[in-house]
Amino acid sequence: MEHTPMPEPLRQAVHQLVSEVVMNCQEVLRYTEPDIARDWKRMTMIRATDASDTMDTAAMLIAAYCQRTGMALDTLSSYLQTRQQRSRAAGPRDADRHEVAGMLGTPRPADEDQDAQTWFSVGQGYAGDGLMAEPDEQRLFTEACLHGLRAKLCDEVEALDSYLPPHVAALARKVAGALEVPQPAPA
Repeated sequence: MEHTPMPEPLRQAVHQLVSEVVMNCQEVLRYTEPDIARDWKRMTMIRATDASDTMDTAAMLIAAYCQRTGMALDTLSSYLQTRQQRSRAAGPRDADRHEVAGMLGTPRPADEDQDAQTWFSVGQGYAGDGLMAEPDEQRLFTEACLHGLRAKLCDEVEALDSYLPPHVAALARKVAGALEVPQPAPA
């Protein structure tokens, strides 16, 4: 396998795109908070799809570079994981509906379809008394990093307490504090 570094202009483009994705992901989290619940349906979907589209752009830029440098199309297709891709235009699948049913505690699907039962169980894992009831440290840290980064970039660190649970806000403030630009020592 070839061991050449990514060309600098491509690296810069990928970094910019990933930064945009991170900001969109933070907004998805932000719109789940109760203080702006009035608009959560529209904004969480818009920001989530913005993030998805931006990551697709990054993947396609990398793929175009790989194609340009002679990567075989079957290898490129494998790396792009094209068999996993699905179009949002098709709307939610049965699996998505079964998962939401499990999350919301509605009756288990009547059919014996194992796929339906599996997705229903996955949804139950997100329900209040399910497997995901206690937030894990990695998830809390990720949320705090996203919120702290955004708050620091937008100079809104003090606002963290207004929309986050106290334990997440405290960690987000620590993240924002770690991003302080060190000042040179006085001479």
